[in-house]
Amino acid sequence: MAPATLIDSPQDIVPTKGVTRSKAGSADNTPLKNDGRLPVTLLSGFLGSGKTTLLENILTSPDHGLRIGVIVNDVSALNIDAALLSNHDVTSKQEQVVAMQNGCICCTLRGDLLEEVARLANNKQVEYLVIESTGVSEPMQVAETFSEEFADMHIAAGHDLEAEKEGDVESNKRLAAILKAGGLSKVARLDTCVTVVDAVHFMQDFATADFLVDRQEDVPQEDDRNISDLQVDQVEFADVVIVNKCDLVSKDEVNRIKGVVNKLNPGAKIFTTVKSRIDVKNILDTKLFSYENAALSAGWLKSLSEEISPETEEYGIGNFVYRARRPFHPARLWETIKNIFVVIQTEYLHPEDGMEVDDKESDSEQDDDDDMDVDEDQPQLNPKARLESKMADDTFGPLLRSKGFLWLATRPTLFGEWSQAGVMLTISGGDRWRCKVAEEEWPTNPEVRAAITKDFEGRWGDRRQEIVFIGQQMRSGGEQRLRNKFDACLLNDEEFHLWEEAMESEDPEEKLQDLFEDGFEDWLDESEAHNHDGHDHSHIVEVS
Repeated sequence: MAPATLIDSPQDIVPTKGVTRSKAGSADNTPLKNDGRLPVTLLSGFLGSGKTTLLENILTSPDHGLRIGVIVNDVSALNIDAALLSNHDVTSKQEQVVAMQNGCICCTLRGDLLEEVARLANNKQVEYLVIESTGVSEPMQVAETFSEEFADMHIAAGHDLEAEKEGDVESNKRLAAILKAGGLSKVARLDTCVTVVDAVHFMQDFATADFLVDRQEDVPQEDDRNISDLQVDQVEFADVVIVNKCDLVSKDEVNRIKGVVNKLNPGAKIFTTVKSRIDVKNILDTKLFSYENAALSAGWLKSLSEEISPETEEYGIGNFVYRARRPFHPARLWETIKNIFVVIQTEYLHPEDGMEVDDKESDSEQDDDDDMDVDEDQPQLNPKARLESKMADDTFGPLLRSKGFLWLATRPTLFGEWSQAGVMLTISGGDRWRCKVAEEEWPTNPEVRAAITKDFEGRWGDRRQEIVFIGQQMRSGGEQRLRNKFDACLLNDEEFHLWEEAMESEDPEEKLQDLFEDGFEDWLDESEAHNHDGHDHSHIVEVS
């Protein structure tokens, strides 16, 4: 059977080929070329943002001329949405709707997603596929399902499933066949990632202490994700961001939201809508998505590699990169953040702590004496009180998002990862600083090696503070206030002299632990993980 024709009339949709997104998100238009794979648009966004309305608009639009298949995956209103779409007069014959139940695409239904997409791609009855993911989905995880880079993993999983004798054997066989053939990348391609945001609640969701379980009954209690982080994830990964319900807020508020979105994801195309009405050529067959672009799209990452001029503040939203070549004093850093943020850390459990490897409990009474008891699912200390403290603080109140790398005085081998959205701050261990990795183990690509050496400075290599801050009032004193706060956390001259002396000792890390108080959770050195019997626990803890 010949490959399905993607459009009836080429003038309806002018896609892009070999897209490299500029800061404005532009793309060169070239004639559509079909490689035989089923193109896919992924719709993400919180429940109530307007995803289902957007899907209705796509299906009822006369402008695309496409036979569209739809996979609906909405945890809270799935069957209602599926019935609405499948009974639609315009779509009853042309569009095929699959209602996926019992979970969300990015978690429990990845196998079902593989099967449904492969089935729609292989039967050639549809020319385009739209996936409406649940409001709690992380688009990156769904996108990975389509990645060629996951083909080897898919093939291995296919062999494992084929040998599985329990559960749904027939489903296992079908899934195994798809995976062994190389996964979805052989029959489908991700064309566009679209995130819909609700203009009424967008800024409020940066000023909330809510976790997903606080808002949605169908979210498992063990799901410890929070609203602010998920909103940022959905925006930063998008090719297209639709700011919906703009008729319900002021023009100034719309502009402020656009400014935030642009700082979070400078490469995304931003559209403002009422009732999710948008020209479908902006979200179908755009050829905007690429894994390379997606990996580099986040505004914080772009800011690390580009100079930011003070004039770039838009609609009161600005950003800057905080850099320093001295380590933070762990205790002073903790004192700075502990009453402002809900600090989320991954707890690494050591076998000497007396816990079984598969133990579900995470009591902190076995940690340092000054650690507070923590709930195994969420931070125990009052998140709403932290939010009130943050919003009342002149320095941190206007801060919306920050992300980057930090250097703690007591941890000279590993860099820390800092990721904040609203009141939620996640601090975790990263990889080794490059100065602690033998050069023969560096990537061989000359450009990459040159970029690595560019980060080196002086005696202590690439160790540094490098955190991007995005927020309001940056050009009216906000940036300087943040700089002052974090400068005060750096080692002073006397402390840094002691630090340098400790680094010359036989056991620098032990000496540094004696010198500087450090109450943060342990970080796991992945390069030495094979020598450890401990494990990285999935729950989050807050240490105080």
